[in-house]
Amino acid sequence: MIRVTGPHSVARKEQKQLEVRFRVRPLVSQMKYSIKAHPTKYAGVQFRSRLEARWAAFFDLAAWKWDYEPIDFEGWSPDFRVEFPCKHSECRPSHVLFVEVKPYYSIEEFRGHPCLDYPYGGIAEVDGEFTFLIPADASAAFGATPEITYWCMGHGCGGGVEEILNWVDDTTMKWRQAGNIVQWHVR
Repeated sequence: MIRVTGPHSVARKEQKQLEVRFRVRPLVSQMKYSIKAHPTKYAGVQFRSRLEARWAAFFDLAAWKWDYEPIDFEGWSPDFRVEFPCKHSECRPSHVLFVEVKPYYSIEEFRGHPCLDYPYGGIAEVDGEFTFLIPADASAAFGATPEITYWCMGHGCGGGVEEILNWVDDTTMKWRQAGNIVQWHVR
């Protein structure tokens, strides 16, 4: 039996909220994107969309380490593995996320996507022992802008719902710069 639980009561409560909030998985044919994907090359990597390339440029500007399409999980291949610094005394020096990027303008649009299935690293009880289902602190949903980001992870002696605005200074400026870096240029 596999039962997903959190490392503390707050995590369990948030897990239950996620289970209720994101219970219904949409069919792939129901997913509609309002932004057309334009394959874009950045930092020597060919991205499937300009939005993915813009996020990579943003991660560079924020001094976050990233890998593109780093791993395949059962039912999901995240767009990025990102690692970012943490200065909290009760944490490791950095946190790791597996990130899905979609051209969405609300977190609700991610409903049913596997990127929301691994809060707190997907802690699960398997045969009486706790284990992480992914090699990261959490999985995350990143939308069309930095305001549309979401993940749940342990942090310090607590944790909870996070967004990129809590971790990166000057997000608006960095997002604009990232857009300028990856915009289409006439050659």
